[in-house]
Amino acid sequence: MRNKEISPKVKTVLELLGKGALLSSLFIFPGAGLGIKAIYDVYEELKREKEFKEWQKFNLPRLRYILKRLQRQKLIEITEEKNHSVVRLTERGKLRILKYNLGEITIEKPPHWDKKWRLVLYDIRKFKRREQETFRRILNRLKFLQLQKSVYLTPYPCENEISFLREYFGVNEEVLYIRADKIENEKTYREYFGL
Repeated sequence: MRNKEISPKVKTVLELLGKGALLSSLFIFPGAGLGIKAIYDVYEELKREKEFKEWQKFNLPRLRYILKRLQRQKLIEITEEKNHSVVRLTERGKLRILKYNLGEITIEKPPHWDKKWRLVLYDIRKFKRREQETFRRILNRLKFLQLQKSVYLTPYPCENEISFLREYFGVNEEVLYIRADKIENEKTYREYFGL
């Protein structure tokens, strides 16, 4: 028995999966999907994997319970790879991570710009003034460039983040995300974003 096992929280499990810590379902659901290879051999093989160590600190029954629940909610999927199954986040699971981290939401700058522009346009109804103001503040914090009162620009991929914000604030129909190959005054915007 491992000592000092931690009872994992849903947020922790999703974040670990989101950071790329792969989890073999043979560790979580022993005996599932085994061919000729014995459980012990697979277990020993997995112990050598870096990702496996991330999960060893958790209380196994609690982790199994959380993973089964996440699978039912379609936040994770289990796929066959090599000689075992692997647990990964679905797109819906990625959005859930964003929900946990609304205050920490960021847009990653890729090493190389893909030469596409992302525009976010919104026309949020007056009775949702608080949502509109918070949405605007988040875009400013994410370093979007405000082109007009409700038109913002960034060169970085952010579709998942904007989709999450639309869902979170209940403004799906009022926010438009556009990816464009060219925009007027591109040179000015490239300079602004240091591209």
